[in-house]
Amino acid sequence: MKKLILSIAALVAFTFSGYSQCTPDPQFTAAGIYPDSATGLATAYVGSAYNEVITVVVPADTLAENPLFPLGPQFITVIIYDITLTSVVGLPSMLAYECSPSSCVFPGGQAGCLSLYSTSNPTAGDIGVYPLTINTTTHTDVIDQDDVIDYYFIEIVDQGGVGIGTYNSESFELKTIFPNPVVDNSRIQFISGKSQQVTFTVMNVLGKTMVNKNISAKRGVNELTISSEDFSNGIYLYSITADGKTSTKRMVIRK
Repeated sequence: MKKLILSIAALVAFTFSGYSQCTPDPQFTAAGIYPDSATGLATAYVGSAYNEVITVVVPADTLAENPLFPLGPQFITVIIYDITLTSVVGLPSMLAYECSPSSCVFPGGQAGCLSLYSTSNPTAGDIGVYPLTINTTTHTDVIDQDDVIDYYFIEIVDQGGVGIGTYNSESFELKTIFPNPVVDNSRIQFISGKSQQVTFTVMNVLGKTMVNKNISAKRGVNELTISSEDFSNGIYLYSITADGKTSTKRMVIRK
């Protein structure tokens, strides 16, 4: 009997150790999804477990003075049955998600949450920016509406690094190349708050331009690949320029 009890306990511990159940943050009472687009998600760090809770506060209905659903040229007030989370796309391989309620169906007039958690600790090879796309469907007494939340991203950085976890129309940020030094191929990521033309340049320490090309950047996270075969060993400066703003960082080529 003792062995049986221990076996059951071990099974329960194994079953629940892989995910992190969440509790909605009680400070949020107004309808919405929190953290909002201005706050963003927490940064993930190499070698550390990750856990972030997104709180979902669902209104019971739409208000006539602040309607959510258009019907022809007019707006109408509708009863919201629930908001259902259908998928989270873009999570890095070591992260997963769970909902509370576990069905990921958030009833109208109630609060629920989504937990993003690590199944294993991020490694140096995971460093980078991972844009997320959260797909939901709102069920009402009049119409069902599909929505996409696309302003979140998770950034995995080395210990001591800093990330922001979200972007908006004004965002413009150049990330550190990884790996650095560049031995074979490395990736450069930059964030653009809108679709626009940007200029990517690479200069050596003497100020000679080695690369100068225009890129059609998309809204969100963009990525370039640098090959060490295109450069001699040494120190270089790489830059992204858009709307008169330039961000520059350093890289080392070491073949």
